[in-house]
Amino acid sequence: MNSWVLSLLLLVVFVSPRLVASVGITTKSVPNGTVKTAYSAAINASGGCAPYKWAIVSGALPAGVTAKVPGTTTSLNLAGTPTRAATYSFAVKVTSCGGGVSQVAYKVVIIQGTGSVFGITTKNVPNGTVKTAYSAAINASGGCAPYKWTIVSGALPAGVTANVPSTTTSLNLAGTPTRAGTYSFGAKVTGCAGHISQVAYKVVIQATANHVVDLNWKPSTSGKIVGYNLYRSFDAVTWKKINVSLIASTLYSDSPVANGTTHYYAATAVDMNGRESRRTIAVKAVVP
Repeated sequence: MNSWVLSLLLLVVFVSPRLVASVGITTKSVPNGTVKTAYSAAINASGGCAPYKWAIVSGALPAGVTAKVPGTTTSLNLAGTPTRAATYSFAVKVTSCGGGVSQVAYKVVIIQGTGSVFGITTKNVPNGTVKTAYSAAINASGGCAPYKWTIVSGALPAGVTANVPSTTTSLNLAGTPTRAGTYSFGAKVTGCAGHISQVAYKVVIQATANHVVDLNWKPSTSGKIVGYNLYRSFDAVTWKKINVSLIASTLYSDSPVANGTTHYYAATAVDMNGRESRRTIAVKAVVP
């Protein structure tokens, strides 16, 4: 009997794994924009596997702009109409269906536009008197926030310092002058887009002041009024209440008032519930 040897041939097929590129955001920057002008940008990604999941993981988009993911999910679309000029920083993260992650940080500058010229709007500041509280505001507008303020020349009156509020749109001067004299200084503001404005000022601090501004106004016709507040401004823009407690009458004397200054005054009425009316039309007082 013939013996047959059956040989079993095993065919082993080795299948090489398919390499898939990891997910990555390919858009490294997005455009700047302008207030009240339509804005759009696309942040794209590739690699990994779809669908992608997008998220804003830090910071904030420009006010008025929102993020949307189209059906393809391979991009994050930013669109809207910016409402506020500022510098906005935010980070975007994309996650692929396989768990791969990519993240990129962005900065967008939103400016006011060509119709709004950047610059310091306060052209002069008031004089003052030794040992009498002093305050003034140097304002700017246009461009984009935050603004950066500096005193670039000269010196503020002794006892007066400069502070920038959180809005950054003004430089506030406040303090109690300690020495009489004429002080000259320059203030510079820089917008977030690099625009610069600079104005020179002169302040006279007098040893004494003997001027008084006497004010009176018509009483409110409401029977619920319990008193009045009086506000003063040096530029008819920035106002400060000058009375500590409610004024019971319709008369007030503002003193001492520095020589060579211009003041604006406006009154409000306060009812028994503490509600305050709008300011009256401002009156102007020029002190010689």
